[in-house]
Amino acid sequence: MTRRADDTGRDARAQMNLPALAVALLVLVSTLGVALTLADGAFAGTDRQPEERRVAVALAERLVAADAAHTARGNVVNASALGAVDIDGRFPVVGDHEVRVRLDDRTVLRRGDATGGVTVRRVVLVRREPRVERTPPLADNATTLPRRTASVTLDIAAGPNVTTVRANDRVVLHDPGGLAGAYTVRTSRFETLRLAFAADRPVEQGDVAVTYRPARTTKATLAVTVDA
Repeated sequence: MTRRADDTGRDARAQMNLPALAVALLVLVSTLGVALTLADGAFAGTDRQPEERRVAVALAERLVAADAAHTARGNVVNASALGAVDIDGRFPVVGDHEVRVRLDDRTVLRRGDATGGVTVRRVVLVRREPRVERTPPLADNATTLPRRTASVTLDIAAGPNVTTVRANDRVVLHDPGGLAGAYTVRTSRFETLRLAFAADRPVEQGDVAVTYRPARTTKATLAVTVDA
């Protein structure tokens, strides 16, 4: 049978395309091999320290929990109380791992020498309650504190014969014979505190000393490092 010219041309073109197809397949296989190698390396890097990461995540969550003794509420930590936390007694999840906990650039907790390992970071609020002592001026036998507080200590002099103390119109101290000395009063940290005094003469600056701990919060990064 005589082959037509166009059939012969197609066979020739097909034979010429075979080397190009082989090269394309080789490039595809090589690219796939490199991609699989890179993916395997990425997964290996991710799973290289799974136990340390699990412990670091669990410890970070417990350190900012709302029901923790060293937090004011969820994600708000008390700076001084956090530094006194017993890692071994409070957090069995740590096991035998070495741990370092930092607030920004300051180490607040350490167990062992955690120089490597895995670090988990959380943005938190740090609550501090500095002690403030004032002998405030009193206008009409009253004064308003500039910062809210959960309690206040009043040191009342005997001179003005103060008989009643009100906190925001609520009677918190009363003695018809006169109040003199130091008294601690619970107040609401959710409202501004106004103290008013009833006495047999005007109460002047210096007759009452006020001590309180206003809460201040600042943003910080909590970094938990766990090493083997």
